Amino acid sequence: MRRDLHESETQGTAAHVIPHGFGDVEGTSFVGRESELAAGGDLLERCRLVTLVGIGGVGKTRLAKRIVREVAERFTDGTYCAELADLGSDQAVVEAVASAVGVVAGARQDPLSALAGALRGRSVLLLLDNCEHVLDGCVSTVRDLLALLPELRVLATSRQPLAIGAEHVLQVRPLGLPTLVNGRLYETGAVDEGPVTSPAMALFVDRAEAAAPGFRGTEVNRHTVARVCQRLDGLPLALEIAARRLRTLTVDELLERLDQRFRLLGPGGGDRAAHPRHQALRALFDWSYELCTEAERTAWQQLSLCSGGVLLTDAEQLCGRAEEGEVLDAAVTDDAFEALAGLVDKSLLTRVETGGRTRLHMLETVRAYGQERLAESGRAQLALRRHRAWYLNLAAQAGIAYGSSAQAEWLRRLRAEHPNLRQIVTAPPPTGEPAEAVLRASLGFWLHCLTSANVGEGAHWMRTILERHPQPPSPETTAAWCQAAWVAGFLLLLHGDHNGTHEVINRSEQALANIPAASGTADPSAYRATRAELTAAFLQLRSLAALVTGDTETAARHANSSLATGHWSAPLLTQQQCIAQLGFAAVLQGERTRSTTLLEKALAMSEAQGNTWHQCYLLWALAVDYGEAGQPEIALQLLHRALRHTRKIDEHLGEATLSETLAWVLSFYGDARSAAVLLGAVDRVWHPSGTPRLFGFALLTAHRERGLENACRSLGEIEYTRAYQEGQRLGLRHALERAIRDNEHFHHGADPGTAHRDDSKRTEPGTQEWGGDYAP
Repeated sequence: MRRDLHESETQGTAAHVIPHGFGDVEGTSFVGRESELAAGGDLLERCRLVTLVGIGGVGKTRLAKRIVREVAERFTDGTYCAELADLGSDQAVVEAVASAVGVVAGARQDPLSALAGALRGRSVLLLLDNCEHVLDGCVSTVRDLLALLPELRVLATSRQPLAIGAEHVLQVRPLGLPTLVNGRLYETGAVDEGPVTSPAMALFVDRAEAAAPGFRGTEVNRHTVARVCQRLDGLPLALEIAARRLRTLTVDELLERLDQRFRLLGPGGGDRAAHPRHQALRALFDWSYELCTEAERTAWQQLSLCSGGVLLTDAEQLCGRAEEGEVLDAAVTDDAFEALAGLVDKSLLTRVETGGRTRLHMLETVRAYGQERLAESGRAQLALRRHRAWYLNLAAQAGIAYGSSAQAEWLRRLRAEHPNLRQIVTAPPPTGEPAEAVLRASLGFWLHCLTSANVGEGAHWMRTILERHPQPPSPETTAAWCQAAWVAGFLLLLHGDHNGTHEVINRSEQALANIPAASGTADPSAYRATRAELTAAFLQLRSLAALVTGDTETAARHANSSLATGHWSAPLLTQQQCIAQLGFAAVLQGERTRSTTLLEKALAMSEAQGNTWHQCYLLWALAVDYGEAGQPEIALQLLHRALRHTRKIDEHLGEATLSETLAWVLSFYGDARSAAVLLGAVDRVWHPSGTPRLFGFALLTAHRERGLENACRSLGEIEYTRAYQEGQRLGLRHALERAIRDNEHFHHGADPGTAHRDDSKRTEPGTQEWGGDYAP
């Protein structure tokens, strides 16, 4: 018999009715989720089935119940919640839903028919909470009800979609996090934002103030609170349990203990009124783990080693079942893909599209659980070796691509993998890993660390590698060790450690004498050629070191000696860089005919190679050349063209270098205010990169100081300070775009691609051969 839905009552503890006008009876405040509330309400207006999908502990149930309250008045015959968490089988779903509505089927009556009969012709919203473990039962029940009841709306919560045709998925993500830079809250400098700067912090502080008498969110502790929220991924359940631990710990002690988060956030900190799966963080993830297939568990463990996410194509290789060194066939990668898709569906991996490719991300808490399970599995060493080998090989390939048209793509590739590379280089290598793997990978580090503004970190990486391998591990690895030593010397130089650079060069030149002895049965001439290439590379590095200090004569001598060897190693800076260094030495010496000729020849070589990075700096050097010669229009055109190249590879330090020169040119040629804005913006780039301003070039730093003094003198100290602070707020990219837009008159009507070749403004190139003497 049909019952009146307004008067029906919950049958049993697994179901309850949320009647019209249901007030806010939650025991604690509801934080954030404004956009999800609006989206949920809108979807229920248009769609018959909406599923809130997200990882366990993210707050799906609470959000769903708040959505129901927001939209309840639309459903004239009631809103009902069927709690499915304790169900043990798919067959129990329809009975639980019927119980929630208050329908009891007769002895010979089908529960679904009884339920449909009771709801027919009624305007009802049905909430199914915690569907993931009885997914098949939910699918069949919802599918049948939607087919039989055209006015019914269903809102479900699950860790994975129901995958019914009528379903619209609303992804529920962790609460918004504060922005941290180097472990500190990002300061805008505009206004005092107060102690709470994100929904995650608001939730933590609210729960902590309630649970721990005496705790208050303050300016003093807000940085620590922000780091706690970051470490716990903004997961509401984790934040609430952590907040209760402040009854025993200070917030600083809490942060220190989060490496053991599953022990710390155990049942002792849970809400005793909550479901047992929500009383401890580990119980929550144990439940997720049990819902996974064996292949999904293995993939979860393997990908827990990936820091900063992983490309889908890489994940397929890492999660394949092949033994080490075995090439995976299509069937194996298909199996891996299905496992990864399952983890995405279960909200254990999140998918982000980057440049048309799928990148998978795992929350730190999910990673931590996966690593614990990996340690228990007995395959931790195999998984670690597979992870390291894959990313070290990527870095080695990127190094080999230097100077080619593929360079820009490889730089973008490594940029995304920086956290994985950091993790690999700084951790002790596993037993049995060949030393040559990390030495060869080093080839990819020098340009990656420069273009990503991680020079200081790159220098630390290379110190670590050379401390582990102070000499070539074997005669056969001498060439690879010397290439790694060159990378170390280059990054140490840009880091400002000139003594370290020369010490590495001296050690390397001594090691080069061992290369012929490593020949064995191989062609000795090949080893002699390799030694010559490396000799040329270290001469180039000596030249660059001299150039940085302003010793142009020594720089030219070493550059010419490098060119005279006639051997140049593709993965390292040699031939065209030596020509460029000779050209730049001529710029600093004021020999403009020679400087323009040499720089343009090096630029032509880089253009022929498709070497985007080198073109950035050669165009910059030419801009300095024309700026020194009193031709700001051409200098600005060259800088504008160089900036387009930096955007192709997202070259942060290249942008900073070009901006310094642009500010110098503008300060002397009519726009001191734009110069001051740029100087303020660029100051936010150099220090975090770990490299001195303008890489420590003494004469260029002097140029900058003159430009700064000129801008300050032109504007006056007050206006200069105001413009400088505006640049700091804007950030470099925005400040650059504004400066270029405001000074379009300098290059209006000219072709920036050919501006530096204007024959009326330069001397014809010389006719020297590449191996000739370019010394002054």
